[in-house]
Amino acid sequence: MTDFSKVKALAFDYFGTIGDKLALGPMVDEHYPGKGIGFTKLWFATIQRYCFQNGMMERYTPWEDLTRAAFKLAAFESEMEVPDGLRDELIAADETLPVYDDACNGLSRLAGKYQLYVLSMGSAEMIRKSQVNAGIDRQFVDILTTREAAVYKPHRRAYEVGVTAIGLPAEQIGFVSGNSFDVLGSKNFGFPTIWVRRYGQPLDDLGLQPDLVVGDLEEMADAL
Repeated sequence: MTDFSKVKALAFDYFGTIGDKLALGPMVDEHYPGKGIGFTKLWFATIQRYCFQNGMMERYTPWEDLTRAAFKLAAFESEMEVPDGLRDELIAADETLPVYDDACNGLSRLAGKYQLYVLSMGSAEMIRKSQVNAGIDRQFVDILTTREAAVYKPHRRAYEVGVTAIGLPAEQIGFVSGNSFDVLGSKNFGFPTIWVRRYGQPLDDLGLQPDLVVGDLEEMADAL
């Protein structure tokens, strides 16, 4: 395993790493039976794709607008006619997004050794509310987002936000994500990287490898 002895802080992606975005599936199923998980996966994937497109075009769409645009496309592709009120309710559900079962204990163990941060593309206020709802907010020093830099991952400037705010060199900040594109983006930037591979999904084959692969945050705490 890569030597993490120089690492002093851990920067976590939030959605798909700590916050369980797929937990919105049952809420969707209440209105559109059988479509919850498929729609939620497509919505999340479309958000990511829109982030990539914004980066390639060198423009920035605010997170809230991007999320709504992705919702609209995912609903169309899923053949779901969603009233505006329900759309807003589903988007707002991120504020009470549950965390994975391993998160509370895993983060508590890691906080005993490292400074913990969130480094996300999403809304800091939305993430904070989710953390408070899950009872994990006190484990983190701060929530960092790429909003002020007007950039999305995996652009290098998105990860520079973490270095600047945390005040440590990249080699002393371990970056943690459950998303393949984010792991490779942070590896390309120069962070020691940890991939939380929750679903056994393949890594994007782009010639980069994470420094550590774990199944959840408990296993990560064991390894570190």
